[in-house]
Amino acid sequence: MEDWTQTLGTGPLLLIAGGAIALILLLIIQFKVHAFIALVIVSILTAVAAQIPPEAVADTLIEGFGGTLGGVALLIGFGAMLGRIIEHSGGAQALANRLVSIFGEKRAPFALGIASLLLGFPMFFDAGLIMMLPIVFAVARRVTGG
Repeated sequence: MEDWTQTLGTGPLLLIAGGAIALILLLIIQFKVHAFIALVIVSILTAVAAQIPPEAVADTLIEGFGGTLGGVALLIGFGAMLGRIIEHSGGAQALANRLVSIFGEKRAPFALGIASLLLGFPMFFDAGLIMMLPIVFAVARRVTGG
């Protein structure tokens, strides 16, 4: 792949990028294709349209997905563990009760937003979301009486 050079100029590459975005939107909105599948299909078609050699496309897909999935899996795994620890220790219920007592039942979503903001600062969105789920469910049970 070291001997390959891009032969297309800026204009055609920008048109290909714009077409790729339009195709992603069309596949997801009109044809209801899952976003992940649409992204993979469009990324391969974009590489072909940009005249990138097929072996480079395959290498990039494998390396890119592998690196991304490894990082995301760790974040979600650790976030799930933290969330479970908070739930089993009673921290989720205690936080839910405290938030509802401070903000009231009508403003429970606002209280959850504040808690998510405070907990989300030091961590990535993926882990923060997974970690907040037990707290969200505890507030929901508290507010609905279930």
